[in-house]
Amino acid sequence: MFCLLTDALIVWIGLNLATLTRLETLPSESLLLLQRDRLMCLLLYVVSGLAAGAFRGARLTDRFDSMYYAGIALLGAVVLAFLSVALLPRDFMTISRREIGLGMLFSAPMLALWRYFATSLATRFTALYRSFYVLGAAAEAKRIAKALVVNPDVPADAEYLSAQSRRSIAAQDAAQDEPRRDAIVCVTDKTSAEFLRLLEFCEAHCRRVFVYPSVYDTLLFQHSSLLAIGGVPLVEVAGREPQGAYVFVKRCIDIAVSLVGLLLAAPVCLVAAAAISATSPGGVFYTQERIGRRGQIFKIYKFRTMVSDAEARTGPVWAGKNDARVTPVGRFLRKHRIDEIPQLWNVLRGDMSLVGPRPERPHFHEEFSKALSLFDRRLAVRPGLTSLSHVLGSYSSDPADRLRYDLVYIGTLSLLNDLKIMFSTVRVVLGGKGAQ
Repeated sequence: MFCLLTDALIVWIGLNLATLTRLETLPSESLLLLQRDRLMCLLLYVVSGLAAGAFRGARLTDRFDSMYYAGIALLGAVVLAFLSVALLPRDFMTISRREIGLGMLFSAPMLALWRYFATSLATRFTALYRSFYVLGAAAEAKRIAKALVVNPDVPADAEYLSAQSRRSIAAQDAAQDEPRRDAIVCVTDKTSAEFLRLLEFCEAHCRRVFVYPSVYDTLLFQHSSLLAIGGVPLVEVAGREPQGAYVFVKRCIDIAVSLVGLLLAAPVCLVAAAAISATSPGGVFYTQERIGRRGQIFKIYKFRTMVSDAEARTGPVWAGKNDARVTPVGRFLRKHRIDEIPQLWNVLRGDMSLVGPRPERPHFHEEFSKALSLFDRRLAVRPGLTSLSHVLGSYSSDPADRLRYDLVYIGTLSLLNDLKIMFSTVRVVLGGKGAQ
């Protein structure tokens, strides 16, 4: 944030210097509009900088990278500003292409000089000084730890963590003053129980978790998944907590879409309610306790698709393919996902999101958590009205398969992926695909 604000100030000064070259041709009444256009250029620089990663801690501690990525951000801002001038009406913007170009040209040397000296300041921030635990195969883990420590270009400290050290850290008070470290896991056999135990330890006691891939692992990873720290190739494990900007934008979309959806679906809901009442005794709606984000319990709302008191004799039973308890109308509602429409109210309330892992009942969540490793990771995000398992699987998909869908979704969180799932859901609803 400090670099973002200082960069913006430097770009602002550069644009002001550019204005001095045209004062004789600038009407006094245009000064206020010129301030607006400068603010737009600053915003474009910030957007370009965020996209280029110019404000990432790892790049701020490296002199060349700090200057290089600030230059990329400046170049991106120039291109975006020129496009804005070309696409917007001629009389809308007061600032000219010449002024934008000169302003960025004046800003470039000041920005490079500031970033050069700011690097020595950045290395003093403990939050930017990277500390790692390296776990796993002893010989390989010690080699990686040493490579990070001796590398002069990486302000980092690395420590090999034995099993005894892990037990000591796990037993320490959670409220320790020392900031938690990142972790690098180095295990050849990624299917072993030991690898899962190491991941669970890292998630409990470390911030970010990286995996040192074996030679065979590299056949499975895309190039975009790989990164390097101190020359060591690593793959980051998806974090438990999604990024703040993504959460905020997604919540705004949830509110807008659920409001519009409830209004547009009102006629369908009335027909469904009438069909349920006419064909089977009992209420129209069905409520049930489910587990949401971070283990919070909430009541989910659905149209009733089974006979009344379906679990009175059996207790909690997971619905299966061709379940005899499902009514004829309920089978149609399930096939086209109409029974899920009332959950838009849950989305509006904040219990759920439009896209996310399907919420489980507390009984089944406890059962699956004991049988399936990493099942609790599903609670990292809000449960969804639709999910990857909904559009690719079915109501009766095996829990282990559904878990894999959910972990893939959580590991690739993005608004683009959410949009793809929502469009796929429309195909499923209209075609009755992937559901029983």
